[in-house]
Amino acid sequence: MSVNLLRPYTSSAVRPQARYGIITALRGAGSMNTERGRRSVAALAATLALAAVGATRSAPQTLPHVHLLATGGTISGGEQPLDAAGLKALIPEVSQVATVTLEDVTRIGSSRMTPEIQFRLATRITELFAADAELAGIVVTHGTDTLEETAFLVDLLVKDERPVVFAAAQRPPRETDTDGPRNLLNAFRIAASPSVRAAGAMVTLNDEIHAARDVRKTHAIAVEAFQSPWAGPLGYVDGSRVVLKRRPAVRVTIPAAAIEPKVDLITLTAGSDGHLIQAAVDSGAKGLVVEVFGRGNVPPAVMDTVKAARARGVAVVFTTRTRGGRVEIDETAHGIGVVSGGALDGLKARMLLIAALGAKADGATIQKWIDQL
Repeated sequence: MSVNLLRPYTSSAVRPQARYGIITALRGAGSMNTERGRRSVAALAATLALAAVGATRSAPQTLPHVHLLATGGTISGGEQPLDAAGLKALIPEVSQVATVTLEDVTRIGSSRMTPEIQFRLATRITELFAADAELAGIVVTHGTDTLEETAFLVDLLVKDERPVVFAAAQRPPRETDTDGPRNLLNAFRIAASPSVRAAGAMVTLNDEIHAARDVRKTHAIAVEAFQSPWAGPLGYVDGSRVVLKRRPAVRVTIPAAAIEPKVDLITLTAGSDGHLIQAAVDSGAKGLVVEVFGRGNVPPAVMDTVKAARARGVAVVFTTRTRGGRVEIDETAHGIGVVSGGALDGLKARMLLIAALGAKADGATIQKWIDQL
């Protein structure tokens, strides 16, 4: 075989690589060129691999989408409340937690909250979840006065398993030791976490996570005011970590296209004679929740007015004024269609009755829902 020394020689193993410009053919022995080509290809492959890893690390991560619904309250400033955008500005760290969209439902102290506004909030939450399958969760800012009532009604009416997290504050943002921004940031962390799905509506203050079914405001001003007596919190937030220790044993969803706001709550006291029940019925109440004594004790005069209320078609639920333990309905009360509130306290029983009467449920259905909780 003759070789033209005036033309560069490329071995058979190297020619395909030279054709694609990976290496340059060199004059000389084929084996040497082959080895050099292999080294060049390996070096180039390593460079490309490192570049790919770098690109992956530098690519922005897609954050969960969380929607903020603002309603007012101490967390937003009280007398001159911040809107949703102002609340978000208090927590710049949220940009590392979620992609946030904003909406103002109302801006009121929660002592002015009404069943109609609560129902509008629950309806809006359902609409948001239905419209966006990628929405990770919803945060609601709310005053503390009626927070436990709103959260429970939302828990009863919103069927979607994605989290709804209520955040509130005992100290307004104008105070240097305000608890609002921390509670709000924690709410976004919880709503963005996939681990809290199917836990129902939740409330977070003081780094704790509480189920709407169980939580109560137990102190007028303490930052740890929200507790879940007899049940305990669902979990807590530790820095950026969301820890869920338990889930509600069961959830009840009431298919209500409307509510019945004319439901009154009456607490029995020493000397109660039933005149408050009579006044509520005369003023147009469609439902009554009566916080009775102990396990279910009712004075005869009160029971007489309850019988009269039932005769006029008013729904009646008995709960205990102790706010702990279950109520037992005696034969007399059961015979006239009084519903046992079970272990629900009066505030929660009232919200359930508001939703149940809106759904046109009868006494047996209402009792079934309560027994499941």
